[in-house]
Amino acid sequence: MTAPLIRPATVDDVDTLCRLGAATFRETYRPISDPREVDDYADEHFTRARIEAWLHRTDARTLLASLADAPVGYAHVRRAAVPDCVADPEAVELSRLYLLGSAQGVGLGSALMAEAIAQIAALGARTAWLGAYDRNVKALAFYARHGFVQAGTHAFEFGGRIHADPVLTRAVTPAARGPSIIRASQNIPRRLPR
Repeated sequence: MTAPLIRPATVDDVDTLCRLGAATFRETYRPISDPREVDDYADEHFTRARIEAWLHRTDARTLLASLADAPVGYAHVRRAAVPDCVADPEAVELSRLYLLGSAQGVGLGSALMAEAIAQIAALGARTAWLGAYDRNVKALAFYARHGFVQAGTHAFEFGGRIHADPVLTRAVTPAARGPSIIRASQNIPRRLPR
């Protein structure tokens, strides 16, 4: 079996990222939100134009995770307006980190998080921040396991309503600020679900 791989996404990955972004968003939020609103959001935010814009930004990085040569997840980090509740005005946002459900539970999410934090460090940050949906308890637990703590809330528009989403932060340690090696993770079990 081919080892798991995390690598930088390129413009050749735009269609894959569109499909993967929409699929993981739907899979994550349809059970906890209005499915129609979830579909509308996915249709609007995972277009070729939006994904291409991610990849052309010099102050952002997008990673693609694969198992057995099949894309199963991605992460996107970027410089963005930092919420007032974040003490470090130079913090970098972990904008998205998603895995298909079939790829969860084998350590790939942790490996993808480590690479995302390394990319945040490569952008010169000492702090990572993210916004999360308060009803996504699985994601909140994952972020807590990776050292994120709540700093406050920020406004997020979804389904025509403004939500006060938790804002989480964590320090980017000196070790994370070293050069990142994107490769198959040696911490992920080689026996993976079928």
